[in-house]
This record gives sequence, C-alpha cells and structure tokens, in this order.
Amino acid sequence: MPSPKNNTLTSLLGQVAKHWSEKKPFALFRYPDEAVVKAILQEDGRLHTLADLKRPGFVVSPFGQDRPAFTILPDRTAEATIYKTISRGSTPAAWTETEEEATRYKDLVHKAVKTIRKGILRKVVLSRPLEVPTGKSALEIFEAILASYPSAFCYCWFHPEVGCWLGATPETLVRFSKGAFTTVALAGTMEKEEGKEPAWGLKEKEEQGMVTDYIVEVLSEMGVKTKSSAVETVGAGNLWHLRTTLSGKATAEQLAEVIRALHPTPAVCGIPLQEARNFIEENEGYSRGYYTGYLGELHGDKEGETRLFVNLRCMEFLGDRARIFVGGGITASSDAGKEWDETRAKSQTVLKVL
Repeated sequence: MPSPKNNTLTSLLGQVAKHWSEKKPFALFRYPDEAVVKAILQEDGRLHTLADLKRPGFVVSPFGQDRPAFTILPDRTAEATIYKTISRGSTPAAWTETEEEATRYKDLVHKAVKTIRKGILRKVVLSRPLEVPTGKSALEIFEAILASYPSAFCYCWFHPEVGCWLGATPETLVRFSKGAFTTVALAGTMEKEEGKEPAWGLKEKEEQGMVTDYIVEVLSEMGVKTKSSAVETVGAGNLWHLRTTLSGKATAEQLAEVIRALHPTPAVCGIPLQEARNFIEENEGYSRGYYTGYLGELHGDKEGETRLFVNLRCMEFLGDRARIFVGGGITASSDAGKEWDETRAKSQTVLKVL
C-alpha cells in the first residue's frame, strides 16, 4: 500500500498507537541525518520468522540463538517529515548504580584481560544490563530519541510475541544498493569533553584496527574485495568513536552471505569470534536478547536500498521500566576502572531520554 506523505509526527504516532492497542506489530524508524520518520505496520499478529533475507520488511535479529529473528511485514506503511528538530540538551540522568554492580563488572573485565594475556582471546566485548523506572510511554521516549539524536538510526519496534525495543544506534551493519555495499568498523570510545578534541590511546586504536582487519578478512574469504577509508573520529551523542568505512561490490544473491559474515562483528563480540562468543555466554551472566543483534529495512528481491544497523544504545521497554544495555571492547591493555566508566558514559545515551 502506498505510504501517505502528509502526516505530521503527531498524527503518525497516533496511527501507530492505535495499531499497538490492537496488538499488531510495527516498526517506527528514521535514518541518520534525515527528516522522514517511517512506519511499517503489519496487519496480523503472527511472528514471521526470518527464514531468509529475501522477504521485504523490517528485520530484527538477536545476538545469539535465544530469541527469534523475524520480519515485520509492510502490509501498510506511513511516514511523516520532521521539519525542525529541537535538541533536548545533554543533562545527565540522575541514576546511581551500586558498588556491587561496579565490582562485578570490573571483576569480569579482569577475568577477560587474564584470558587475553594467556593467548586464548585477542579481544572480547563485555556488556551488562541495568533496569531503571520510567513514567513515559514508548512512543514518548521515541519522540525524545528523535529530538536528541539526529545523526543516529532511531527506532521503536513492537511485536506482541516478543516485546518492544527502542534505540539510537550509530553503527551501520551494511548498506546495499544496485550491487554495491558499504559497512563500517566502529570501535574505540571516548566521552566528549567540551572544547577538547579526543586524544586516542593505544587501546582504542588497537581495538579499532582489529575490527577493520577482521571485516576485510572474512569478506575476502568469500571472494568479496573491499576498499577501506582512512580512520576518522565521529561523534555519537556524548561519545566519540573511531570509524573506518569499507566498501565493495556484491550481487543481491550474495547479500545474505555478506550479512551472515558480518554478524556479529568483533565490535560487539570479539576475536577469535567463537572463543569470544563462548566467553560471553559463560561469563556475562544474562541474555543480551536483541542487544548487539541487527535490525533495519530490507528490500529483498525488490528494488530499493537495504540498510541494516547494529543494535546499540538501546533499551527493552517493560511498561513502567526500561532495561538498558551497555558494553565495551576488552583488550590486553584494558583498565577495569576505565571500562566501567565507559559503560557509564554509554548508558547516558538512553538514560537522558527517560
């Protein structure tokens, strides 16, 4: 069905709220640095599992195998244009975590560093959840995300069999159109300080290099050559990151293979991949669910641009609470205290909109 283009954001959110009240799946999203908010509305409540990557719709895939990968079908679509985005500012959220939580995460980092120094791993990404109360609805939070993060992929999706998630992720998994694709290696994190440019240390540069090298290697193994940009510093909310953009050629038939090769990347898992995944499953102590999975609009066999994103800076909406997920890459040179501080800084992306 053609998408109405004369909606205001308020009327679009009203349509989505009615759809949600009928317990029907939907996806709301806005691409980075764009003004159009899109809605994909599925008219039945079925969970359409992601059997392949050829069916158009909004796809959601988890980090592991404990949640279903699925597609929200575009039975109906709608969109609205935001003509002016008003920033909400960057006031830190008033949320204090316990010393026990800090100690647990730091102990986990220490264990990872020891494992890396034994030569079992080169890098592992460790994460943690935190639950906070919220008096806002999911759609109110989505509005705040749109206003606060114009340069991120902002989304809110709901499925009655799975739940509701929201986020503002800075990381592209893959962008594909007319036989050409781009992906990014995004690693290394530093909190912004007013008036100061980031001074990257060895740990951040090493971490970013590992991710870039891995992507080049796995794509080369499937016969796909890539070109790499220079490493650049990019902002995402209150954080700086290091980013390399990689581009190459692939057929529509190869796209699914490219996605499988890229997910999960060392930016969300580690190196070597299987050993890092094993360490995460054995030591993190919780299920990531859709955090560090991927999501986005897939055109399948139809004409159009497929854009998928790594699910970072996100939350699971639980009614009167939100479950937030944060993490960081651990290498041999990681400092446990600094890694804890990094997760605290990352949590502000979501905490400030609650």
